[in-house]
Amino acid sequence: MSENSTRIVSALYIYPIKSCKGIELKSWKIGQYGFKYDRNWMIIDEKCEVVTQREHSKLVLITPKIEEVDPEDESKGGDLVLSAPDMEELRLPLLPNESDYIKYKATIWDDIIDVCDCGDESSKWITKYLGISARIVFKSDDRLITRNLPKDIGHQPKIAFADGYPFLLLSEESLNDLNKRLSKLVDVRNFRPNIVVRGCNGPFEEDTWKKIIIGNDKENLFFVACRCTRCTVPNVNPDTGEINKQTLRTLQSYRRVDAGAKYFSCFGMNIIHSRSGIVLNVGDLVTVISTGEHMREPWK
Repeated sequence: MSENSTRIVSALYIYPIKSCKGIELKSWKIGQYGFKYDRNWMIIDEKCEVVTQREHSKLVLITPKIEEVDPEDESKGGDLVLSAPDMEELRLPLLPNESDYIKYKATIWDDIIDVCDCGDESSKWITKYLGISARIVFKSDDRLITRNLPKDIGHQPKIAFADGYPFLLLSEESLNDLNKRLSKLVDVRNFRPNIVVRGCNGPFEEDTWKKIIIGNDKENLFFVACRCTRCTVPNVNPDTGEINKQTLRTLQSYRRVDAGAKYFSCFGMNIIHSRSGIVLNVGDLVTVISTGEHMREPWK
């Protein structure tokens, strides 16, 4: 790896509602669980189990918009505004008071956690759009990250409704490598990253990163936990919701590279922040502090 490489942040994204369209940002603040508002809401079915693009690709057409009253004063709230084809807008409070909402258990993958129901109006909205009985809920319970934790991380990281880690990072060089193998090109949005980096020496350089600093402050430290194993979501066109199975088939043909997840293709890296309060910006330098091998812990 060349020490003279200039790696920079080229794009930032958040996904307020799990599996719905993302919001591209120029600058954004990190909180306890990752980027502010990132995957603080999710959709569940009548069994109280998470609903994603894996089953309903049209979720990608739900567009969120954040309307903060005062971005400098997070206590003043605002609205999360949702729009979708042939639907009226739905408004949800950005900072709901949990005591005003019904709380119950919901399942997200292997976790059963407390969630707060966003109410009947939001349930009717998402049920009408998806054509199944569904509800929108927001985060109440902490989810602890217990797998693939770096040994020297020094704190217990937590997440909201992200699959497993606060951030997903990938490089433009890796995406370019994939697109050379595809007849129908994809872009970074197919992979739902939070942080996109440009300027790596080659594709999948990020596979070797263990610690990085983003920006000029040496306290802006991030731990690279493990590779991201890919499901069928990268097959979903982020603009239309159409499915192109070539994307995942191609990844499976050359990116089954992790001995701990040998039946899965890998694309992008799961990373964990060292502290809250960091502000990331497009154009920030990415400095690689240490490198090494990665192998995911096998599922038990």
